[in-house]
Amino acid sequence: MQLNLLFSFEEKELVVPLSTRNFLSTVSVSPLKGPSFSEEYLAKLRELLLLDINRNGSCFVETRDGTDFHVDLELTGKDLSALIELKRGGVTKTLGPYLLCGSLPSDRRILHTFHDDLAQIITGKRGIASTSLLFAIQFPEKTPQGYEWRSEIWESDYDGENTRQVTKERSYCINPVFFSSEGEFTKGKFMYVNYKKGQPKIYISSFDSPCGDPFLSIRGNQLLPTLSPKGDLIAFICDASGRADLFIQLFSRNHGPVGKPIQVFSYPNSVQASPTFRPDGKKIAFVSDKNGTPHIFLIDTPYPGRDVSTRPICLTKNYRHNTCPAWSPDGTKLAYSAMIDGIRQIMVYDFLTQEEIPLTRGSSHKENPTWAPNSLHIIYNTVDPSSSELYIINLKQREPLQITSGPGKKHYPAWEPIRGPL
Repeated sequence: MQLNLLFSFEEKELVVPLSTRNFLSTVSVSPLKGPSFSEEYLAKLRELLLLDINRNGSCFVETRDGTDFHVDLELTGKDLSALIELKRGGVTKTLGPYLLCGSLPSDRRILHTFHDDLAQIITGKRGIASTSLLFAIQFPEKTPQGYEWRSEIWESDYDGENTRQVTKERSYCINPVFFSSEGEFTKGKFMYVNYKKGQPKIYISSFDSPCGDPFLSIRGNQLLPTLSPKGDLIAFICDASGRADLFIQLFSRNHGPVGKPIQVFSYPNSVQASPTFRPDGKKIAFVSDKNGTPHIFLIDTPYPGRDVSTRPICLTKNYRHNTCPAWSPDGTKLAYSAMIDGIRQIMVYDFLTQEEIPLTRGSSHKENPTWAPNSLHIIYNTVDPSSSELYIINLKQREPLQITSGPGKKHYPAWEPIRGPL
Protein backbone atom coordinates (compact mmCIF):
# COMPACT_ATOMS: atom_id res chain seq x y z
CA MET A 1 0.00 0.00 0.00
CA GLN A 2 1.24 3.50 -0.83
CA LEU A 3 2.70 5.11 2.29
CA ASN A 4 0.89 8.44 1.97
CA LEU A 5 -2.42 6.56 2.28
CA LEU A 6 -1.55 5.09 5.69
CA PHE A 7 -2.35 8.23 7.64
CA SER A 8 -5.77 8.65 9.27
CA PHE A 9 -7.65 11.93 9.17
CA GLU A 10 -10.76 13.66 10.53
CA GLU A 11 -10.93 17.43 11.09
CA LYS A 12 -12.58 20.69 10.06
CA GLU A 13 -10.43 23.63 9.03
CA LEU A 14 -10.66 27.38 8.40
CA VAL A 15 -10.25 28.34 4.73
CA VAL A 16 -7.90 31.24 3.93
CA PRO A 17 -9.04 32.83 0.62
CA LEU A 18 -6.60 33.56 -2.18
CA SER A 19 -6.63 37.27 -3.04
CA THR A 20 -4.56 37.99 -6.13
CA ARG A 21 -4.96 40.27 -9.16
CA ASN A 22 -3.77 38.92 -12.49
CA PHE A 23 -3.64 40.55 -15.89
CA LEU A 24 -4.40 38.39 -18.92
CA SER A 25 -3.62 39.62 -22.43
CA THR A 26 -6.33 39.35 -25.09
CA VAL A 27 -5.67 37.67 -28.44
CA SER A 28 -7.70 37.51 -31.66
CA VAL A 29 -6.99 34.75 -34.19
CA SER A 30 -7.95 34.74 -37.87
CA PRO A 31 -9.64 31.75 -39.56
CA LEU A 32 -7.37 29.04 -40.96
CA LYS A 33 -8.00 28.39 -44.67
CA GLY A 34 -6.25 26.58 -47.50
CA PRO A 35 -6.92 24.04 -50.29
CA SER A 36 -4.58 21.35 -48.92
CA PHE A 37 -6.97 20.24 -46.16
CA SER A 38 -10.74 20.19 -45.64
CA GLU A 39 -12.45 23.12 -43.94
CA GLU A 40 -13.58 20.77 -41.17
CA TYR A 41 -10.03 19.59 -40.50
CA LEU A 42 -8.62 23.13 -40.45
CA ALA A 43 -11.40 24.20 -38.10
CA LYS A 44 -10.34 21.42 -35.68
CA LEU A 45 -6.72 22.61 -35.77
CA ARG A 46 -7.72 26.24 -35.18
CA GLU A 47 -9.98 25.21 -32.30
CA LEU A 48 -7.06 23.32 -30.74
CA LEU A 49 -4.92 26.46 -30.97
CA LEU A 50 -7.66 28.52 -29.32
CA LEU A 51 -7.93 25.99 -26.48
CA ASP A 52 -4.18 26.13 -25.90
CA ILE A 53 -4.28 29.94 -25.76
CA ASN A 54 -7.22 29.96 -23.35
CA ARG A 55 -5.52 27.41 -21.08
CA ASN A 56 -2.05 28.96 -20.93
CA GLY A 57 -2.88 31.22 -17.97
CA SER A 58 -1.35 34.35 -19.53
CA CYS A 59 -3.80 35.30 -22.28
CA PHE A 60 -7.18 34.38 -23.73
CA VAL A 61 -8.98 34.56 -27.06
CA GLU A 62 -11.27 37.54 -27.57
CA THR A 63 -13.54 37.89 -30.62
CA ARG A 64 -14.28 41.60 -30.23
CA ASP A 65 -12.16 44.47 -31.54
CA GLY A 66 -9.51 46.07 -29.36
CA THR A 67 -7.45 42.99 -28.43
CA ASP A 68 -3.84 43.30 -27.34
CA PHE A 69 -2.58 40.94 -30.04
CA HIS A 70 -3.84 39.70 -33.40
CA VAL A 71 -2.62 36.43 -34.91
CA ASP A 72 -3.13 36.20 -38.67
CA LEU A 73 -2.85 32.52 -39.67
CA GLU A 74 -1.67 31.62 -43.18
CA LEU A 75 -1.48 28.22 -44.88
CA THR A 76 0.75 27.90 -47.96
CA GLY A 77 0.41 24.36 -49.24
CA LYS A 78 0.88 22.39 -46.03
CA ASP A 79 3.06 25.02 -44.32
CA LEU A 80 1.46 26.92 -41.43
CA SER A 81 2.75 30.44 -40.70
CA ALA A 82 1.50 33.43 -38.75
CA LEU A 83 1.90 37.18 -38.52
CA ILE A 84 1.59 38.39 -34.91
CA GLU A 85 0.73 42.06 -34.38
CA LEU A 86 0.90 43.97 -31.11
CA LYS A 87 -2.06 46.29 -31.64
CA ARG A 88 -0.64 49.10 -29.53
CA GLY A 89 2.40 50.33 -31.42
CA GLY A 90 1.88 48.23 -34.52
CA VAL A 91 4.85 45.94 -33.80
CA THR A 92 4.74 42.73 -35.86
CA LYS A 93 6.57 39.40 -35.78
CA THR A 94 6.38 36.31 -37.95
CA LEU A 95 6.12 32.69 -36.86
CA GLY A 96 6.72 29.55 -38.87
CA PRO A 97 6.52 27.74 -41.18
CA TYR A 98 5.30 24.51 -39.54
CA LEU A 99 4.70 21.54 -41.84
CA LEU A 100 1.30 19.85 -41.36
CA CYS A 101 0.73 16.28 -42.54
CA GLY A 102 -3.03 15.74 -42.34
CA SER A 103 -2.86 13.22 -39.48
CA LEU A 104 -4.65 14.68 -36.45
CA PRO A 105 -2.45 13.06 -33.74
CA SER A 106 0.70 14.38 -35.43
CA ASP A 107 -0.73 17.77 -36.32
CA ARG A 108 -2.02 18.18 -32.75
CA ARG A 109 1.59 18.11 -31.60
CA ILE A 110 2.58 20.57 -34.34
CA LEU A 111 -0.15 22.98 -33.16
CA HIS A 112 0.98 22.56 -29.53
CA THR A 113 4.51 23.54 -30.58
CA PHE A 114 3.11 26.43 -32.64
CA HIS A 115 1.24 27.66 -29.55
CA ASP A 116 4.30 27.41 -27.32
CA ASP A 117 6.36 29.48 -29.77
CA LEU A 118 3.47 31.95 -30.01
CA ALA A 119 3.34 32.21 -26.21
CA GLN A 120 7.06 33.02 -26.20
CA ILE A 121 6.41 35.99 -28.49
CA ILE A 122 3.31 37.24 -26.66
CA THR A 123 4.26 36.62 -23.02
CA GLY A 124 8.03 36.30 -23.05
CA LYS A 125 7.81 32.71 -21.73
CA ARG A 126 7.54 29.55 -23.75
CA GLY A 127 4.27 27.66 -23.36
CA ILE A 128 3.86 24.15 -21.97
CA ALA A 129 1.40 22.72 -24.53
CA SER A 130 4.05 20.60 -26.25
CA THR A 131 5.08 18.84 -23.03
CA SER A 132 3.95 15.32 -22.12
CA LEU A 133 2.46 13.63 -19.07
CA LEU A 134 3.03 10.27 -17.46
CA PHE A 135 0.42 8.75 -15.15
CA ALA A 136 -0.86 5.41 -13.90
CA ILE A 137 -4.20 3.84 -14.80
CA GLN A 138 -5.61 1.35 -12.31
CA PHE A 139 -8.12 -1.25 -13.49
CA PRO A 140 -9.53 -4.65 -12.43
CA GLU A 141 -8.37 -7.66 -14.44
CA LYS A 142 -10.05 -11.05 -14.46
CA THR A 143 -7.77 -13.93 -13.44
CA PRO A 144 -8.41 -17.61 -12.65
CA GLN A 145 -8.49 -16.60 -8.97
CA GLY A 146 -10.98 -13.78 -9.57
CA TYR A 147 -10.53 -10.07 -10.24
CA GLU A 148 -7.20 -8.45 -9.30
CA TRP A 149 -6.19 -4.81 -9.45
CA ARG A 150 -3.60 -3.96 -12.09
CA SER A 151 -1.97 -0.65 -12.89
CA GLU A 152 0.15 0.39 -15.87
CA ILE A 153 1.97 3.59 -16.87
CA TRP A 154 0.53 5.68 -19.69
CA GLU A 155 1.76 8.75 -21.59
CA SER A 156 -0.27 11.60 -23.11
CA ASP A 157 -0.07 15.16 -24.37
CA TYR A 158 -0.44 17.85 -21.69
CA ASP A 159 -4.19 18.02 -22.38
CA GLY A 160 -4.77 14.29 -21.91
CA GLU A 161 -4.99 13.54 -25.65
CA ASN A 162 -2.84 11.16 -27.72
CA THR A 163 -2.72 8.63 -24.89
CA ARG A 164 -0.65 5.49 -25.23
CA GLN A 165 0.23 2.68 -22.83
CA VAL A 166 3.93 2.69 -21.94
CA THR A 167 4.35 -0.31 -19.63
CA LYS A 168 2.87 -3.76 -20.10
CA GLU A 169 4.05 -5.37 -16.88
CA ARG A 170 0.71 -7.05 -16.02
CA SER A 171 1.36 -6.05 -12.41
CA TYR A 172 0.80 -2.91 -10.33
CA CYS A 173 2.87 0.03 -11.62
CA ILE A 174 2.53 3.54 -10.15
CA ASN A 175 4.41 6.79 -9.46
CA PRO A 176 6.17 7.45 -12.81
CA VAL A 177 9.04 9.97 -12.81
CA PHE A 178 10.61 11.75 -15.78
CA PHE A 179 14.37 12.19 -15.74
CA SER A 180 15.15 15.92 -15.59
CA SER A 181 18.19 15.73 -17.87
CA GLU A 182 19.30 13.40 -20.62
CA GLY A 183 22.58 11.50 -20.59
CA GLU A 184 23.93 8.17 -21.74
CA PHE A 185 22.07 6.39 -18.94
CA THR A 186 18.82 8.40 -18.82
CA LYS A 187 18.09 9.12 -22.49
CA GLY A 188 14.59 7.95 -23.39
CA LYS A 189 13.99 6.44 -19.92
CA PHE A 190 11.81 7.01 -16.86
CA MET A 191 11.38 5.62 -13.32
CA TYR A 192 8.35 4.09 -11.67
CA VAL A 193 7.32 1.82 -8.78
CA ASN A 194 6.48 -1.78 -9.67
CA TYR A 195 4.91 -4.47 -7.45
CA LYS A 196 5.84 -7.25 -9.90
CA LYS A 197 7.77 -9.28 -7.31
CA GLY A 198 5.37 -8.67 -4.43
CA GLN A 199 7.27 -5.88 -2.72
CA PRO A 200 7.17 -2.42 -4.33
CA LYS A 201 10.51 -1.65 -5.97
CA ILE A 202 11.77 1.28 -8.04
CA TYR A 203 12.17 0.29 -11.69
CA ILE A 204 13.68 1.99 -14.73
CA SER A 205 12.47 1.51 -18.28
CA SER A 206 12.68 3.10 -21.73
CA PHE A 207 9.65 4.54 -23.50
CA ASP A 208 9.91 1.93 -26.25
CA SER A 209 10.10 -1.08 -23.91
CA PRO A 210 7.03 -2.69 -22.28
CA CYS A 211 8.96 -3.90 -19.22
CA GLY A 212 11.58 -2.36 -16.99
CA ASP A 213 14.35 -3.49 -14.65
CA PRO A 214 14.90 -3.04 -10.89
CA PHE A 215 16.78 0.19 -10.27
CA LEU A 216 18.11 0.16 -6.68
CA SER A 217 19.51 -2.80 -4.77
CA ILE A 218 18.51 -1.73 -1.24
CA ARG A 219 16.26 -4.27 0.49
CA GLY A 220 12.73 -3.59 1.69
CA ASN A 221 9.83 -1.70 0.16
CA GLN A 222 10.87 1.17 -2.12
CA LEU A 223 8.29 3.86 -2.74
CA LEU A 224 7.65 7.41 -3.93
CA PRO A 225 10.87 8.19 -5.87
CA THR A 226 11.56 11.75 -6.92
CA LEU A 227 14.46 13.30 -8.81
CA SER A 228 16.29 16.54 -8.09
CA PRO A 229 15.93 19.12 -10.90
CA LYS A 230 19.68 18.91 -11.51
CA GLY A 231 19.33 15.17 -11.95
CA ASP A 232 22.08 14.29 -9.45
CA LEU A 233 19.96 12.97 -6.56
CA ILE A 234 17.02 10.62 -6.12
CA ALA A 235 14.94 10.73 -2.93
CA PHE A 236 12.64 7.86 -1.98
CA ILE A 237 10.99 6.07 0.93
CA CYS A 238 12.22 2.69 2.13
CA ASP A 239 11.55 0.47 5.16
CA ALA A 240 14.89 -1.38 5.07
CA SER A 241 15.42 -0.46 8.75
CA GLY A 242 11.97 -1.62 9.81
CA ARG A 243 10.02 1.61 9.34
CA ALA A 244 9.28 3.97 6.45
CA ASP A 245 12.31 6.28 6.30
CA LEU A 246 13.56 8.97 3.93
CA PHE A 247 16.57 8.04 1.77
CA ILE A 248 18.56 9.67 -1.02
CA GLN A 249 20.68 8.09 -3.76
CA LEU A 250 23.49 9.89 -5.58
CA PHE A 251 22.90 9.65 -9.30
CA SER A 252 24.66 10.30 -12.61
CA ARG A 253 22.72 10.82 -15.82
CA ASN A 254 25.55 9.09 -17.68
CA HIS A 255 26.25 6.19 -15.32
CA GLY A 256 23.19 5.71 -13.08
CA PRO A 257 23.23 5.23 -9.28
CA VAL A 258 26.50 6.18 -7.58
CA GLY A 259 27.40 4.45 -4.31
CA LYS A 260 24.89 3.26 -1.73
CA PRO A 261 21.64 4.96 -0.61
CA ILE A 262 21.92 7.37 2.34
CA GLN A 263 19.34 7.47 5.12
CA VAL A 264 18.24 11.10 5.57
CA PHE A 265 15.58 10.92 8.26
CA SER A 266 13.99 8.36 10.55
CA TYR A 267 11.78 8.75 13.61
CA PRO A 268 10.45 6.11 16.04
CA ASN A 269 6.90 4.89 15.42
CA SER A 270 6.36 7.27 12.51
CA VAL A 271 5.91 7.12 8.73
CA GLN A 272 7.77 9.32 6.24
CA ALA A 273 6.43 9.82 2.70
CA SER A 274 6.36 11.84 -0.54
CA PRO A 275 9.73 13.63 -0.79
CA THR A 276 10.23 16.53 -3.22
CA PHE A 277 13.38 18.58 -3.86
CA ARG A 278 13.76 22.34 -3.82
CA PRO A 279 14.96 23.32 -7.32
CA ASP A 280 18.55 23.90 -6.12
CA GLY A 281 18.54 20.44 -4.49
CA LYS A 282 19.66 21.78 -1.11
CA LYS A 283 16.41 21.02 0.74
CA ILE A 284 13.80 18.27 0.67
CA ALA A 285 10.14 18.66 1.62
CA PHE A 286 8.52 15.46 2.82
CA VAL A 287 5.57 14.16 4.83
CA SER A 288 5.89 12.80 8.35
CA ASP A 289 3.44 11.95 11.11
CA LYS A 290 6.15 12.27 13.78
CA ASN A 291 4.01 14.86 15.61
CA GLY A 292 0.83 12.78 15.50
CA THR A 293 -0.83 13.68 12.18
CA PRO A 294 0.83 14.12 8.79
CA HIS A 295 2.49 17.48 8.19
CA ILE A 296 5.03 18.65 5.65
CA PHE A 297 8.58 19.12 6.89
CA LEU A 298 11.73 20.62 5.39
CA ILE A 299 15.16 19.11 5.86
CA ASP A 300 18.63 19.88 4.48
CA THR A 301 19.84 17.52 1.80
CA PRO A 302 22.91 15.62 3.05
CA TYR A 303 25.38 15.96 0.21
CA PRO A 304 29.06 14.96 0.45
CA GLY A 305 31.10 17.91 1.66
CA ARG A 306 28.10 19.88 2.97
CA ASP A 307 27.62 20.65 6.67
CA VAL A 308 23.85 20.33 7.09
CA SER A 309 21.26 20.03 9.82
CA THR A 310 19.46 16.71 10.20
CA ARG A 311 16.61 18.30 12.19
CA PRO A 312 13.46 18.79 10.06
CA ILE A 313 11.36 21.95 10.34
CA CYS A 314 7.56 21.74 10.17
CA LEU A 315 6.30 23.89 7.29
CA THR A 316 2.51 23.46 7.29
CA LYS A 317 0.57 24.39 10.41
CA ASN A 318 -3.00 25.43 9.48
CA TYR A 319 -4.22 22.13 8.05
CA ARG A 320 -3.50 18.85 9.77
CA HIS A 321 -3.59 16.11 7.15
CA ASN A 322 -0.98 17.22 4.60
CA THR A 323 0.34 14.82 1.95
CA CYS A 324 1.78 14.67 -1.59
CA PRO A 325 3.98 17.83 -1.61
CA ALA A 326 5.44 19.05 -4.90
CA TRP A 327 7.92 21.94 -5.12
CA SER A 328 7.36 24.40 -7.98
CA PRO A 329 10.22 24.61 -10.52
CA ASP A 330 10.80 28.28 -9.67
CA GLY A 331 11.13 27.42 -5.97
CA THR A 332 8.54 29.94 -4.72
CA LYS A 333 5.66 27.56 -3.95
CA LEU A 334 4.81 24.10 -2.70
CA ALA A 335 1.64 22.30 -3.79
CA TYR A 336 0.16 19.58 -1.59
CA SER A 337 -3.09 17.93 -0.55
CA ALA A 338 -4.86 18.81 2.72
CA MET A 339 -8.17 18.06 4.42
CA ILE A 340 -10.74 20.90 4.49
CA ASP A 341 -14.20 20.19 5.90
CA GLY A 342 -13.75 16.47 5.30
CA ILE A 343 -12.58 16.81 1.66
CA ARG A 344 -8.99 16.61 0.46
CA GLN A 345 -8.17 19.75 -1.54
CA ILE A 346 -5.07 20.94 -3.40
CA MET A 347 -3.21 23.61 -1.44
CA VAL A 348 -0.35 25.95 -2.31
CA TYR A 349 2.19 27.13 0.27
CA ASP A 350 3.68 30.44 -0.86
CA PHE A 351 7.23 30.83 0.45
CA LEU A 352 7.17 34.59 -0.24
CA THR A 353 4.07 35.30 1.89
CA GLN A 354 4.25 32.16 4.08
CA GLU A 355 0.55 31.52 3.41
CA GLU A 356 -1.21 28.17 3.02
CA ILE A 357 -3.72 28.83 0.24
CA PRO A 358 -6.52 26.50 -0.95
CA LEU A 359 -6.45 26.17 -4.74
CA THR A 360 -9.41 23.82 -5.31
CA ARG A 361 -12.86 23.20 -3.90
CA GLY A 362 -15.73 20.81 -4.57
CA SER A 363 -16.84 17.44 -3.25
CA SER A 364 -14.18 15.16 -4.77
CA HIS A 365 -11.00 14.26 -2.90
CA LYS A 366 -7.91 15.54 -4.72
CA GLU A 367 -4.27 14.51 -4.42
CA ASN A 368 -0.90 14.04 -6.15
CA PRO A 369 -0.37 17.58 -7.54
CA THR A 370 2.46 17.99 -10.03
CA TRP A 371 3.76 21.26 -11.49
CA ALA A 372 4.20 22.28 -15.09
CA PRO A 373 7.68 23.59 -15.99
CA ASN A 374 6.28 27.17 -15.98
CA SER A 375 5.35 27.00 -12.25
CA LEU A 376 1.87 28.23 -13.19
CA HIS A 377 -0.09 25.06 -14.01
CA ILE A 378 -0.77 22.04 -11.79
CA ILE A 379 -2.17 18.64 -12.67
CA TYR A 380 -3.76 16.49 -9.95
CA ASN A 381 -6.04 13.48 -9.70
CA THR A 382 -9.40 13.17 -8.03
CA VAL A 383 -10.19 10.21 -5.77
CA ASP A 384 -13.77 8.98 -5.86
CA PRO A 385 -15.23 5.52 -5.17
CA SER A 386 -16.29 5.05 -8.79
CA SER A 387 -13.64 7.01 -10.70
CA SER A 388 -10.40 8.94 -10.53
CA GLU A 389 -9.52 11.44 -13.26
CA LEU A 390 -6.81 14.01 -14.02
CA TYR A 391 -7.50 17.74 -13.88
CA ILE A 392 -5.39 20.73 -14.92
CA ILE A 393 -5.62 24.11 -13.18
CA ASN A 394 -3.56 27.31 -13.31
CA LEU A 395 -2.92 29.73 -10.47
CA LYS A 396 -4.30 32.77 -12.28
CA GLN A 397 -7.70 31.52 -13.43
CA ARG A 398 -8.21 28.70 -10.90
CA GLU A 399 -10.77 26.90 -13.06
CA PRO A 400 -10.06 23.13 -13.09
CA LEU A 401 -10.39 21.34 -16.42
CA GLN A 402 -10.84 17.56 -16.61
CA ILE A 403 -8.42 16.14 -19.17
CA THR A 404 -9.03 12.37 -18.89
CA SER A 405 -12.09 10.13 -19.02
CA GLY A 406 -13.01 6.55 -19.75
CA PRO A 407 -12.24 3.23 -18.03
CA GLY A 408 -9.75 2.94 -15.19
CA LYS A 409 -8.67 5.15 -12.32
CA LYS A 410 -6.02 7.68 -13.32
CA HIS A 411 -3.54 8.79 -10.67
CA TYR A 412 0.10 9.75 -9.92
CA PRO A 413 0.56 12.26 -12.77
CA ALA A 414 4.07 13.45 -13.67
CA TRP A 415 4.81 16.44 -15.92
CA GLU A 416 7.67 16.36 -18.39
CA PRO A 417 10.31 19.00 -17.61
CA ILE A 418 11.46 21.43 -20.27
CA ARG A 419 15.15 20.83 -20.75
CA GLY A 420 16.46 24.30 -21.32
CA PRO A 421 15.26 27.89 -20.65
CA LEU A 422 11.52 28.64 -20.66
